[in-house]
Amino acid sequence: MTAEWLAAIASVATFVVIAATAVAALVQVRHLRNTNQIAVFTELRHRMEVPDFQEGICFIRFELPERTDDPEFRRRLLDRTTRESEIVRDIGNFIDGAIAPLVKHRMVDRTLACDLFYFPVVMCWDHLAPFIATSRAMLGYTMWEDFEYLALLCKNFRARYPEGTYPRNTPRLPLPEPWPEGLVQREHLERGDLAIRPQVR
Repeated sequence: MTAEWLAAIASVATFVVIAATAVAALVQVRHLRNTNQIAVFTELRHRMEVPDFQEGICFIRFELPERTDDPEFRRRLLDRTTRESEIVRDIGNFIDGAIAPLVKHRMVDRTLACDLFYFPVVMCWDHLAPFIATSRAMLGYTMWEDFEYLALLCKNFRARYPEGTYPRNTPRLPLPEPWPEGLVQREHLERGDLAIRPQVR
C-alpha cells in the first residue's frame, strides 16, 4: 500500500471521527436543551398553580366580563392602587414577562408552549383586551406586547389544530355516559350563573 493510500485512509478516518464527534455534540446539546426546557416549564407551571394565581385567573375569567359594564369598576381597574387592578396586572405581567419572552426568543419550543398555555393566555388576552386598549391609550405605548405576540401564536396554533392535538388515526378510549350533575352545571355556566363560579377574596 502506497503512502498516498495511507494518507487518504488517514484523512477519511479523521473525517469520520470529527463527524461522529460533531453528531455526538449535537445530540448532547439537544439533550441539554430538552432538559432545560423541562425545568423551565416545570417552574412556570408551579408558579401558575399557586392559589393567588389561580384566583386571579378565576377573577379574569368569571367576574371581569360581568362587571366591566360598570364605569366605577372600570375606574378601579385602571387605578393601580386597587385590589382589582393588582390582580389583573399580576397576571398580565407574569404572562408578558415570564412566559412570552421565552417563546418569542425561541428559548423554549413554541409548539409545546402554545399547547401547554393556550387556554390561560388566550382567555386572559380576550377578556383583558378592553383594559389593555385603554391602558395603552393612557400610557402612550404598547404595554404587554410580548403577551400580545404569545396570544397570537396560541390562536394560530389552535387554528392549525381546531380539533385538538390528539394524534390522528389513533382510536379514542371508550367513556361511560356523563353524570347528569355535570350536564346541569354546564347549563348553568352557559347561562352565566355566577352562583357556582369561584369568587376572588
